[in-house]
Amino acid sequence: MKPPEPLALVDRRQGRVACADALRSALLALAAPASTAATPGAALPARQVWCVDRDFAGWPLEDAAVQQALTAWLHAGGRRLQFIGLDFETTARQLPRFVRWRRDQAHRVEAWRPLDGDLPAGLRGLLAGPVLWQWQETRDLQLLSTPDPVRQAAFTADIADFLQRCEPAWPVTTLGL
Repeated sequence: MKPPEPLALVDRRQGRVACADALRSALLALAAPASTAATPGAALPARQVWCVDRDFAGWPLEDAAVQQALTAWLHAGGRRLQFIGLDFETTARQLPRFVRWRRDQAHRVEAWRPLDGDLPAGLRGLLAGPVLWQWQETRDLQLLSTPDPVRQAAFTADIADFLQRCEPAWPVTTLGL
């Protein structure tokens, strides 16, 4: 059996600020004009974006520019923003502006929580079209980007498998008596 080829690294970010900047850039890129996708060799815009993390602490979801980019991307039609997380209560406390934004986009944004309360190592990251940013399970905060379509397909397959063990979560409104 042939050993696997080493990953072609595009970018490695380390530290809270550098990782947040990388995620911010990736999310802002979603709102790039459609004309850039028409250039030869350019990737088609993503139809689904997956955000997977424990509680999304450190993600730039409170940033007004990110919310505007996500809104523009979602309004292009046929697009879904998907979240898989463990602790959406903490997310809601830490990201109140994002919670308000999400309420207005609820018909295009879905959230999932694992039934067993566990998020597998290697399944934390952002998958947005041709961009895969994946958190590395290290003591220091690291985010790795790779252009490898095989790695992206594997991440997508892992998400699909993992969703079989998840339930809808983080309702926009909570009904009570």
